[in-house]
Amino acid sequence: MSKTVSRIFLAISLFSFGFIAALVMLTDLNWTEKGEAAKPAEPIATVSKTDAALQPNAQGTLEGFNNAFVQIAKKVTPSVVTIKTKQVIEHPDLPPGFDDFFNRFFPRQQQDMTQQVLGSGVIVRDDGYILTNNHVVARGKEITVTLYDGREFKAQNVMTDPRSDLAVVQIDQSNLPAIEIGDSDELQVGEWVIAIGSPFGEQLQHTVTAGIVSAKGRTDINLRQPSMIQDFIQTDAAINPGNSGGALVNIYGQLVGINSAIATQSGGYQGIGFSIPANMAVKVMNDLINKGEVTRAYIGVTIQEVDNDIARAMKMDRPYGAAVNGIRDGSPAAKSNLKVGDVITAVDGTTIKGPGDLQAKISVLDPGTKHQLTVIRNGNQRQLSITVGEMPSQYGMASEESQGPQGTTRGSLGMSLSNITPQMAQQYNLPTTTGVLVTAVQPGSPAADKGIQRGDVITHVGVDNPVENMEDFQNAIETYNPGDSVLLRVQRGDRSFFVGISIPEE
Repeated sequence: MSKTVSRIFLAISLFSFGFIAALVMLTDLNWTEKGEAAKPAEPIATVSKTDAALQPNAQGTLEGFNNAFVQIAKKVTPSVVTIKTKQVIEHPDLPPGFDDFFNRFFPRQQQDMTQQVLGSGVIVRDDGYILTNNHVVARGKEITVTLYDGREFKAQNVMTDPRSDLAVVQIDQSNLPAIEIGDSDELQVGEWVIAIGSPFGEQLQHTVTAGIVSAKGRTDINLRQPSMIQDFIQTDAAINPGNSGGALVNIYGQLVGINSAIATQSGGYQGIGFSIPANMAVKVMNDLINKGEVTRAYIGVTIQEVDNDIARAMKMDRPYGAAVNGIRDGSPAAKSNLKVGDVITAVDGTTIKGPGDLQAKISVLDPGTKHQLTVIRNGNQRQLSITVGEMPSQYGMASEESQGPQGTTRGSLGMSLSNITPQMAQQYNLPTTTGVLVTAVQPGSPAADKGIQRGDVITHVGVDNPVENMEDFQNAIETYNPGDSVLLRVQRGDRSFFVGISIPEE
């Protein structure tokens, strides 16, 4: 056989092999020709999580992936409503001198102003109960609910819970398409989710967007609501103004969150949105419907963030958890073995990332039930049992956070300290002359970086080592070496907090 013939035979063989391989790949991917009817995908709700993982041909193909989102949208969209609220702004602030003028010439009620707020909601019961955000219906003078089929209903009853930014709206209607509610605790970072709502007004009702769960347990989100309990699901599914109160659902068409907020510098979507977990929403909803108010648990501590220096000073391997800097008299914490200086790192085995995480975990517990706290005390891990109580109405949070500074004079720490004389106690409005007073803080110093201020009183060096005067303070500080982290307990007004400071190299 000549070389030319051999080359031709080899080329034909390679071409045939490639053609057959391509057919196999196309068949395996379930692609179809234009005009050929594609086999309908099974409804997404009929595939369990276990089955989905074991059936790549059912959902792992491009067609199955596409049809999954189509099925979710068909299933869930009828459960999402548009909410229009006429909000009353009572007696708006007026420039100095104008208040008396308006009182003289206009009746008080005419000074009130109204504005229309557009948001979304989710039908959670077929007998007319709808979940939404508190900020969508707050101060509502008139609330209108528009269903997917275009019917409109006036709200008959509105129940709100500002601390969670959740509300329940009731309309006089039955046989509504209620959404299926999932378990938000099972949601994992990286899972696909879909957001449904009415962004930017009525012309864009029932908009469907998709993304993934970007993070869980987000706290300390600046929402201008300092008393709000925060435990957000973060997603990159597009959420815009008007989506508030809408549904965040998983790939099984189950409600896993109530869309609530966005992080933005432009006022619109920038890839970061936040949803209230469905488990928290269901607890609030059931309390509002069954009791008319939300019952929350509390343990009665003030807590703060653990930064790197505090973690080092408390002999922790990394910064996490919530440091206890105060315990209320008569509270569940006071009746337990919990102590000031403990760092709560887990509740019933679930890791606590920070103060906001602890607040959220405690607030959804049932008052009167017993739970296990994991704490770090003097570098050692302990298990403590505590019976959570019902949060008194005067308390702002389930477990209040006292957010202290984040981060003597051993010269370079940058503080000027003094014994507290009776005259100083009067000048700074201090209740005692015990401790050492911060009389000045050098800008840019370690003390300044950690937020220590003039007028603060240092009461302890370490968790259990009180200092009554400058001599006590100096003796305590001298036990540390350059590079060590020292834990200071600071009193500011009626609250106290811990500050961890690294002693600079001399």
